[in-house]
Amino acid sequence: MRTNQVILIVYTTLYRKGGAQFPIVARTLAKERQATADGREIRCCAVESKRDLLQQFALIKAEEKSIHEFHFVGHSGMYGPMFGTVAFPEQFSPYEWETLELPFADGASAYFHCCRSARWFAPFFARTFKVQVYGFFWYTTFSRSKTHYRYAGSDTTTDTLYTIGCKGRKSHGLGASVLKFSGFMPAEEMKVFQPEPTSGDPTYNQVAALYDAAFADITVRQDEWGWINRHLPETNDLKVLDVGCGNGALLVALSHRIKTGEGVDESAAMIERAKARTAAQANLAFTTINSPSLPFADATFDVVISLMSFRYLDWDPLLAEIKRVVKPGGKFLIVDMVTVPVKLSEYPRFLGDKLRTLFHQQTNATFKANLQKLVTHPAWKKMLEYNPIRSEHEMKWYLESRFPGQRLEILNLGWNARIVAFDSGPVERGVEAQLSYP
Repeated sequence: MRTNQVILIVYTTLYRKGGAQFPIVARTLAKERQATADGREIRCCAVESKRDLLQQFALIKAEEKSIHEFHFVGHSGMYGPMFGTVAFPEQFSPYEWETLELPFADGASAYFHCCRSARWFAPFFARTFKVQVYGFFWYTTFSRSKTHYRYAGSDTTTDTLYTIGCKGRKSHGLGASVLKFSGFMPAEEMKVFQPEPTSGDPTYNQVAALYDAAFADITVRQDEWGWINRHLPETNDLKVLDVGCGNGALLVALSHRIKTGEGVDESAAMIERAKARTAAQANLAFTTINSPSLPFADATFDVVISLMSFRYLDWDPLLAEIKRVVKPGGKFLIVDMVTVPVKLSEYPRFLGDKLRTLFHQQTNATFKANLQKLVTHPAWKKMLEYNPIRSEHEMKWYLESRFPGQRLEILNLGWNARIVAFDSGPVERGVEAQLSYP
């Protein structure tokens, strides 16, 4: 019976600027859905945390009803909706989503009216919950029209407002910005994804050999290698954990200055290569994991390192585990790549970093050739479809909120991406946050 089905529209107001306008967008959606509700109940409410959203799902379950349509209106990161505030953001990790059972009706659909939801999250949500999912590929903006961009400013007095996907300066430069504010930029049509299984291998397994050839010597990552060495404690008695260890090359390079090293990774093929590389090194060991839990006792390690892998990981669940296995006074070191266009004020630094990187590649022809084989291989491109790079602000806000006083550093600037690094300091000084979920 359709009276037992719900059209659930949720929105956030606190996370970031524009929060006061999201309720208007949600109410506009609710009014439009009235015409096609066909007896279904429409619910429209604010959700400011993961717990708030789960309570809405739980209430529908308790009433023995199901969701016909689910709409999220708010901000998002690459891996889905954002909750809380910039000062302390919350986001369901992929692992957390996969553990949930949501009360969708047969033939249900979900709509994510938020930035870039079509790039990774919408197809992931479709696969996970077996529903049809809609999302935007481009960044979103407020508009008075749902077919073309019409400037809305910060107006909260209107009773009709839309969140639309739209090309603009951030994605397409100054020309797109001129078209947008001239009223000629059409709204992006929401992309639709069916609950289809992955096509191709979303892991590093298919590119393990190519990755191993390119990064057999991890010190070719000069900026990253130098930063890690500067931030390791000056002692040869360190017990180190490498999370997302890949082919084990980092622990091999560090083996002369650490007592023991453990590496964990989800890619079985990578772990096999790490074990083969270190067969004669008794102080190094490697383990395959398949969830954000670490198979080690409390207070085992002096340092945990994540090199070029943190962006793929289940942040909150894994961080809780990292804090558990690190000794008092121990630290967590992160080096990773994030996306963000270079700013005009950064051009001098950008040009210097680019010239230095090109010079390094020209003087290391073997690395350059092997890296090119890796990044142009179809299996690598397929893996990136399922494991996208995070935006700089996502990683910055997350890490700096969990470890107050510590700052994300920039190691190398690229045109649309950059290498960043973060030293947690003593992990026990990190915020013992009471997350809304789990």
